[in-house]
Amino acid sequence: MEIKQLKYFVVSADVGSFSEAAKILFTTQSSVSKVILSLENELEYPLFKRVSKGIALTEKGRAFYQKASHLVMDFDRLESESANAQKNVVRIGMNHSSWLSNCFSEFYEQHKKDDLCFYVHADSTPSLIERVRLSDDELSFIYVFPDSKSQVEYLIKKYNLRFVTLKTMNGMVYFEPEDKAYSKKKHAKVLSGLKFIQSENDAYLRYGKWQTADGDDIDISKDISVITNSDYVMHNMLEKNHLANLSAESFNNYESEYIPGIELFNEGGQIEFGYLINKEYTPGPVAVEFLDYVRHAIEE
Repeated sequence: MEIKQLKYFVVSADVGSFSEAAKILFTTQSSVSKVILSLENELEYPLFKRVSKGIALTEKGRAFYQKASHLVMDFDRLESESANAQKNVVRIGMNHSSWLSNCFSEFYEQHKKDDLCFYVHADSTPSLIERVRLSDDELSFIYVFPDSKSQVEYLIKKYNLRFVTLKTMNGMVYFEPEDKAYSKKKHAKVLSGLKFIQSENDAYLRYGKWQTADGDDIDISKDISVITNSDYVMHNMLEKNHLANLSAESFNNYESEYIPGIELFNEGGQIEFGYLINKEYTPGPVAVEFLDYVRHAIEE
């Protein structure tokens, strides 16, 4: 029996649906069904029964749930204690972001002579939520999209986490235009001539539909030339190969009227940027100091 089986079982029982559990676990319904079936085969009795609105626990399933939920909680606590065993280690998580990377670089410069070891983990929002839940990271900076907000809120409540919004924003296509006067042209026409580089498992493509300020629908999926999980590849190809990238609106204040990008709007609403912490564990003073540094940088 594996902890993954227990986690899938507990979430499925909580929401009463394999399809809803799949959304929360960021996997497929068939994957959830297979994991539950393998668990039932090991136990040699059914855990769920079909009902009109989804699934419900059997009598034996309810008894097993009481034990499984405690085991999952105890397992998480054991991993958390192990993660926090080292001293002088600062653990910070973040979505892939050049702006956040620059913030950390500037912050590190102020602490480079201190006896500290920074662990900075860049990953997708689901992975960062899991890391904060297990206290692998003291805090994480994430972007929450309108279409994924219900999933994120479920996980935050389920795992006793807290998310604080620091800023709301729209999307932005960044590129180096040949004509600096592109802002005077119809944006849909400008975007149609671009080739894109996007991150692997890109939330900007997965969630919602995008529109220009003119109200034109934008679908960049057919214009993607490169998909990567490497920040190095992303940075180099944006700079040297003049590809475009759809990400979040920048926090930077540009001194001139020229902004190197075209703002896009999500039909579901704005993107929320903020930080995530575990209510049961207090981030260390250096992690809190970095949070204050990021907050101040946004407000500048």
